[in-house]
Amino acid sequence: MSDRLVLSKLAVQDLRDLFAYIAEESGPDRAELVIRRIEATAQSLAEWPGIGRIRHNLDGSPRAFSVGPWLIIYEALPDQAGISVWRIVDGRRDLQALIHPSAP
Repeated sequence: MSDRLVLSKLAVQDLRDLFAYIAEESGPDRAELVIRRIEATAQSLAEWPGIGRIRHNLDGSPRAFSVGPWLIIYEALPDQAGISVWRIVDGRRDLQALIHPSAP
């Protein structure tokens, strides 16, 4: 990972959980491929922080980019110097509840 890409503790845990789930369901080789695809996409986003869709339904100004069916939820670092990844989640889940669990 480059210094242009910052992962939150939750995003790191999301990757670990995702790897464990896929490894159990489809094997560790498949899990490794999925994680590599997500990490490569995050690296690309760090180079081009403005390409994801703005998620107006979430606080702040996060963007989301799909690595189907998962979403990388992130925000640009100051001066577009990279990205800070908030979460990596299944896009079919309730994002509001995942990102802001105490929100009504």
